[in-house]
Amino acid sequence: MNKLRALTAYLLERRLVLEEQLDSWAEQVSLSLVWKPDVNGMHLGDMRYRAVIVLERFADHPGRLMALLGSWLERFDADRADDDLPAPTFDIEQLDPDTADVEITVEFIEPQYLAEDADGEIEAFGQRWAFVPFDLWVAEQGEVASHGA
Repeated sequence: MNKLRALTAYLLERRLVLEEQLDSWAEQVSLSLVWKPDVNGMHLGDMRYRAVIVLERFADHPGRLMALLGSWLERFDADRADDDLPAPTFDIEQLDPDTADVEITVEFIEPQYLAEDADGEIEAFGQRWAFVPFDLWVAEQGEVASHGA
């Protein structure tokens, strides 16, 4: 649940509330099996889950919170529309005129990969595999060169 972990760290860095006033967890986790060879090994499947982030006694501007969440999603989960993920939701419980408890719900999809490993604990398709954490790194810029020019 790398995306949840990264989003939680991002929001904590923004100091929207004190660290002890922010909590996050995953729920409704499911795995769609894919079993497709890939450059990173075997694409086992896609884990889909609902991330819940709670900010207690939030006293900042709600628009700032929404802008921060939206900008993080645009940068680190840009293919949400391709995956047909719903928009984040905000459940707000107003405590007094200046503070509220805010529960943010965001759905994520994260690929799961296996690497071929003779000593791996996972057996599939007549081979042994090991689970490998996979972080997708996408080049934001690059250069193409040829040997002759």
